[in-house]
Amino acid sequence: MQDTRQEPLYVETPESLRALLDSIDRSELVVIDTEFIPEETYEPRLCLVQIGTTEGIGIVDAVALPELGDLWKTLTDPARELVALGARQEIIFCLRGAGRPPARFFELQIAAGLLGYGYPLSHTKLIHRVLGVQVKGGESFTDWRKRPLSPKQLRYAADDVRYLRTARDRLMEEAKRKGRGEWIVAECRRFVERVVASDQEEAWRRVSGSSGLDARESAILRELWRWRDEKARAADRPARRILPDHLVIGIARRRPTKLEDLYALRGMERISIRKAGPEILEAVQRGVAMPEAECPPVARRVDPPQVATLAQLLAAVTQTLAIRHGVEPTLLATSADLQDLVRWRIGLHRSTATPWILEGWRGAILQPLLELLDGKRAIRIADARSRNPIALEENGAAS
Repeated sequence: MQDTRQEPLYVETPESLRALLDSIDRSELVVIDTEFIPEETYEPRLCLVQIGTTEGIGIVDAVALPELGDLWKTLTDPARELVALGARQEIIFCLRGAGRPPARFFELQIAAGLLGYGYPLSHTKLIHRVLGVQVKGGESFTDWRKRPLSPKQLRYAADDVRYLRTARDRLMEEAKRKGRGEWIVAECRRFVERVVASDQEEAWRRVSGSSGLDARESAILRELWRWRDEKARAADRPARRILPDHLVIGIARRRPTKLEDLYALRGMERISIRKAGPEILEAVQRGVAMPEAECPPVARRVDPPQVATLAQLLAAVTQTLAIRHGVEPTLLATSADLQDLVRWRIGLHRSTATPWILEGWRGAILQPLLELLDGKRAIRIADARSRNPIALEENGAAS
């Protein structure tokens, strides 16, 4: 098993990869981690894939073996459960390599958060808190593209998966004792769905600051984003290196018509950006000339003041409920979720469907929020010195 001290299999040839794939095929549960360089190329540059099966650990050299489609297809097979920690990028690698996400997925950070260990925990903290094992770090800033890798680097890479299966089993044993096994299964499924949805949505909407733009400015932003993305892909560089987000937003707001107007923006001093000035202006003009009906729809919301006030009150109660149930508050509801709940309850929401945070295990915990909004419960300070100082009262009785 991967939590023994046996030496990992270093996979750098098609033959050794085939042996690892056979080992994965014989395992119903597989753990995974990756080492990649995110900041220098259009897509993160995958360098290593660490795999733990029931038979041992394999370290796949993705520099020596760049074509790993068979590996990703095998890992995402519905016949097995894939286990990882802080695994958004691993799911993206599955999508790129296999065209699908893992069919069954266990996210250790989520499981730990639902059992009161904290969220999100780093690898070293999670292993220490769950298993009592101190894992040494020290290679976090390694350039994993360079070869050969040292024995120390390989030990570090192997340790990233060595204890994950044992941690998964320990967490699930505790979850079953507490009746929370289904909570974890549901949240891990939701995590995968959110990563897939985020990857498939219109990426220009993820540009920092885009939510404050009107429809015309959003049309310009979309054209600038398409230009930037094409340039970044062709040059195999991160998109923000071509044109930073703050400049994209600034240009969309200012709508420059001449190079002098464009160059007047702070940040346009870089020679490489100035050279692209004519192309940037062309993108701006495409957005300006776009028919109104083709501009991206923008949902502007002007809330009455009680929405923010009530959401802040619900946030304090959510913290109280999270502590009471031993769940990390950030896994229960975000500020946006609570604002949405208030809008729905007071009739401002466009949809009449019950907010998702009132469903399943989460809804069972957060039901008092509805009773609070309906005036059926009240809150008071029970003990200001307590870690959980707020008490909820119903019919005059503290609860």
